[in-house]
Amino acid sequence: MQIIIKKTSYNVLLIDDHPSIIEAFQNVLKHIEKQNENLTFNIVSANDCQSAFFKINTKILNQNLDLVMLDISLPAAPELKINSGEDLGILLRQQLPKTKILVCTFYDDTYRLSQIQKLINPEGFICKNDLGFMGFVKAFESLLSNNNMYSQSVINALRQKSQLRIVLDDYDILILKELANGSKMKDLLELVPLSKSAIDKRIRTLKRNFNIESNSNRDLVLAVRAKGFI
Repeated sequence: MQIIIKKTSYNVLLIDDHPSIIEAFQNVLKHIEKQNENLTFNIVSANDCQSAFFKINTKILNQNLDLVMLDISLPAAPELKINSGEDLGILLRQQLPKTKILVCTFYDDTYRLSQIQKLINPEGFICKNDLGFMGFVKAFESLLSNNNMYSQSVINALRQKSQLRIVLDDYDILILKELANGSKMKDLLELVPLSKSAIDKRIRTLKRNFNIESNSNRDLVLAVRAKGFI
């Protein structure tokens, strides 16, 4: 496919904790270069939330970062309060709103995919199991031509969004993330703009929704993580 080239050089950041996947996407971009004369990609990679955070905030990249390939399941950076690729995507949208984001994930849970789409609204959104090599080539080519690209599993999940039984709002997500970081109630009261009784009620509701019978917040966090909600 010949790309409708807007420029001849693109700065790309690949974020994934598997070196083999980083290499595969580098090969995808090399293939596109070979098919499009005078087109080059300046590629930088990161394999966890901490290294990705600092590369996103590097002044040189900030001046011109065209495209980010973003995995969601990444080693967290608790000291930066970045727990996943989802948090990095939100950061990118805030700091670099013109940068195109291609989310690539193994998650196939309807709620999880819908939540990612709501919070990040990426130009590209792909379940890794949906596509082979040439499928990823077409995905990158679509984004470079200013077209969005969602894979079939993501499209199906978003169509089913209205049928979700568990609906979490921003406060629920914030509480869960802080519990995952080890925050106690005294910390939550400083971080979440709700009363103690309101926070307690939300935690009880979350435990009921996730079938947690114990009083342990740790069990709730483990259940939520297992389903890919945080």
